[in-house]
Amino acid sequence: MDATTQLIRHVLNSNLEAIPEQATERAKLSILDTIACAIGGSSDPIARYSRDLAALSGGKPECTVWISGEKLPASLAALVNATTARALDFDETYELCINGCHASAYDVPPALALAERDPSITGSELLCAVATAIDLHVRLARSVTTNAIETGRDNMVAVWGATAVSAKLLRLDEEKTRNAFGIAYAHAAGELQMYEEAAHTVSLQQGLRARAGLESALSAMVGFNGPRDPFFGRYGFYKAFEPAYDLNLLMDKLGNEYVNASISFKPWPACKCVHPAIDGLLQLRQRHKFAGEDIASIELGLNRLAEDFVVQPRDQKWDPKDPVVARFSLPYATAVAAQRGEVIIRDFLPDALGDQAVRRIMALTKIEVDPEIERTHGLYSNSPVTVKVRLKGGAEHFIRVDKAFGHPENPASLADGVRKLKACAEMSMVPFSEKQLESIGDFIEHLDKQPTLAPLFELLVGGR
Repeated sequence: MDATTQLIRHVLNSNLEAIPEQATERAKLSILDTIACAIGGSSDPIARYSRDLAALSGGKPECTVWISGEKLPASLAALVNATTARALDFDETYELCINGCHASAYDVPPALALAERDPSITGSELLCAVATAIDLHVRLARSVTTNAIETGRDNMVAVWGATAVSAKLLRLDEEKTRNAFGIAYAHAAGELQMYEEAAHTVSLQQGLRARAGLESALSAMVGFNGPRDPFFGRYGFYKAFEPAYDLNLLMDKLGNEYVNASISFKPWPACKCVHPAIDGLLQLRQRHKFAGEDIASIELGLNRLAEDFVVQPRDQKWDPKDPVVARFSLPYATAVAAQRGEVIIRDFLPDALGDQAVRRIMALTKIEVDPEIERTHGLYSNSPVTVKVRLKGGAEHFIRVDKAFGHPENPASLADGVRKLKACAEMSMVPFSEKQLESIGDFIEHLDKQPTLAPLFELLVGGR
């Protein structure tokens, strides 16, 4: 059996009973995390632009725009909700490969849109589809062995995660699913220039790909066909765009090991590359009981790829004037953690970026490539970090962080997800009651027992 057929049958034949419990429980957290991030990002201008964009088209009122409550066609609702979930760069990511992969916020919004469109979809069916789609999405992403920082091609595979979850929930047969995957190839895109310029497309591309995946499946459902071998054909994805790939990373233990269980949770609303430094500063502050004003200098060490991504260009990352730039600035995130002892959504609002106490610590911070980390972890943009803090009294404190909180070997729980949900709700465009938030968490905790998703969509609208 060829690899493409194996991938398609993996999507179609997966069932909840055969998926490891760790993977299904992690899928619950992925769903909860995506909702939390959308609630937290709903006041951001990027979220507002996505709602305005969808309003230009309107259409059949079948699916909910989370938080605000408008009704849109499924594909437009997926676009808005996925873009909003990425607005703060707070959504979880896969970091155990050369290129990071924000799978959940691509794949969960189309899944929930289809579950609202078809109330016969059960909680267990949704959970199975999400776990399977994220598994495929991550496998495709990790199979690419060249770094996007070097090539400029970023996560071009994302559309197939959204296609997989859509095909499964639309209950397409094998032929139509193959066509959906082929149609999705026409939407395979992704570029790194958006990070270089801190453009809104860092978030918008997530919504575009979520919509494209859902529409690829719908296109196949109504009768369109597509290339039968979009991955390995003569002009398939790997030959056309990523000829340096590892087939084992795509296919190994397919159907037995669900790699969605290894997604990393984000406790802080910034690029995952800055999390080890945040974690290190917070640990040192707690352990040694110093405050921001006590700091004389900070020295950070990391690998070259991370340095290039979150330290350069210097004129942006050391003087962030825009929230998007700040979320991808290691100097800024480190200084916030050092000064305030926490890093929260409000720290990345425009009026917070000029805080003079934070700017003082940024000026005292030195960041260099660490030769040992470069030698052992040079291929990964999510780099370990060494943190050395010197205090005004002369004391020095040091820590190295390889696996920050949220890493799959330092994992978060569903309870951590509920805490994040409540923290995100503080920044919502409309209020959510404590009872409503608890109900969202409880519904998802028992998702595999839910006969329909209909009650959840009432809970996802604020101001009630």
